[in-house]
Amino acid sequence: MNDFYLSKGTIPRECKQAEDLRSSLREYARKRLLHVSDICLEHPSDNFRREFGLLHLRYANMVFVVTEAVQDVDYLIRSVITWIQHDFDNAMTGAQKEAAGLCGAELTKIVALHN
Repeated sequence: MNDFYLSKGTIPRECKQAEDLRSSLREYARKRLLHVSDICLEHPSDNFRREFGLLHLRYANMVFVVTEAVQDVDYLIRSVITWIQHDFDNAMTGAQKEAAGLCGAELTKIVALHN
């Protein structure tokens, strides 16, 4: 993630209106990550979209695991953001770089909303 993705990423309204970080993250995974994944996976012949969609599905699953945890959601989602940053730094394809950049930036913005 970098400033380009932080300026490019947007957060769904439902995330901004959520009462706490856990609810905001659930809305983000549902409204953004799964939606993008579904749309991208409708195009199996487009390798970029397929990979981009699969990465969004992976990140959605990670976020759902965090939201179901009994532990400190803030700490866990910051760990996920660190892993996504690692994906961004080590991306080998454009889809990996774009997915990690956008998702990491949007998650960072959601965490900032609830601090």
